Amino acid sequence: MIKVANIIEDGRYGGPQARIVDTAVALKSDILTTVIMPVEDSDVFKDRCNAVAVKYKMLPITRITRDWKIAVRYLLYWPIEIASITRFLKREKFDLVHVSGGSWQYKGVIAGKLARKKVLWHLNDTSMPGFIRFLFSLVCRFADGFIFASERSKAYYRPLIRSCKDEFLIQAPVVTKRFDPMLTFRGDDELLKMFDTSFVIGTVANVNPLKGLETYIQAAALLNKSLNNVVFVVIGAIYPSQNRYYKFLLELCSELQVPNIEFVGSRADVRPLLNRFDIYVCSSNAESSPISVWEAMAMAKPVVSTDVGDVPRYVQNGENGFIVNVGDSDAMAKNLSLLLADNSMREEFGKRSRNVAVKELDISHCAERHIAAYNAVLMQ
Repeated sequence: MIKVANIIEDGRYGGPQARIVDTAVALKSDILTTVIMPVEDSDVFKDRCNAVAVKYKMLPITRITRDWKIAVRYLLYWPIEIASITRFLKREKFDLVHVSGGSWQYKGVIAGKLARKKVLWHLNDTSMPGFIRFLFSLVCRFADGFIFASERSKAYYRPLIRSCKDEFLIQAPVVTKRFDPMLTFRGDDELLKMFDTSFVIGTVANVNPLKGLETYIQAAALLNKSLNNVVFVVIGAIYPSQNRYYKFLLELCSELQVPNIEFVGSRADVRPLLNRFDIYVCSSNAESSPISVWEAMAMAKPVVSTDVGDVPRYVQNGENGFIVNVGDSDAMAKNLSLLLADNSMREEFGKRSRNVAVKELDISHCAERHIAAYNAVLMQ
């Protein structure tokens, strides 16, 4: 059995962390995965691993952040942290190191090479500061292969990779057996009662500027001019580092007179609320392969999304949803209005979304492609 160390430098639970856990579970019969995560901010991540019996190791790994205190610690301790990861990789005798989380997470790449392991670098973003891209262009030579989470991630990073290395395109997965609208979901009963007589438009997104939630709020303000029975929901954590952005969003809601938006925080299980959504919105300014959108599709929801990542490959205009330009709240509101006015359209779009998710984005496809990627790199 192949032993894989899957390293991520950010323990806050989101799309990449969900992908790591779900894929590790799907690979159990062929691959023994150990997740290496930071000690800080990893409680939800750790609990999720425990719940599905995925092995993990918590190490003192500092993530890049704008918090100056953490940034100073990052600069001072990165050699020590790389050495710590290297020792663990050597001791546990892994066959391959899978570096998750994107181009800024280079510690696992260096540690993997110091431990003389094969390294596969997973790139799952399409927007990074210039200094991160420069750093990636220097470190990428140490990787033995790359997984691109989307065609757009590949187009974004491929020009920076000068050497010929194995490349694999693997979309983020959704466990369609778990995200199935035919299941019965329990939880959030009190909150759901508030939505009994309303249309519910929602998104799943940790609160940060990349998610473009101001576009979502602006579209809500436009819809409120003609409708009075819609509730807008945001499911996602509000981390202390994003308090300023969250305050800006609340001020925008007040300024545009949008009292009917609910920031409900993170949820261990988003399915009860997601199941209640009539329409799913992705308002992001940049994405690659957003699990939250795939989960909404698996739950048979019509999707209105900005043109980000590979979403337009799976959400087709007029087939199972609508795609609008980034920041175009007018077009977003117009398409949401069309869907709200037509029950049969919402139902048909939702069925098509479910079919696409099962056929093209299910965890089984992701697992098969991971096995192929691991074997290809190990055979070099």
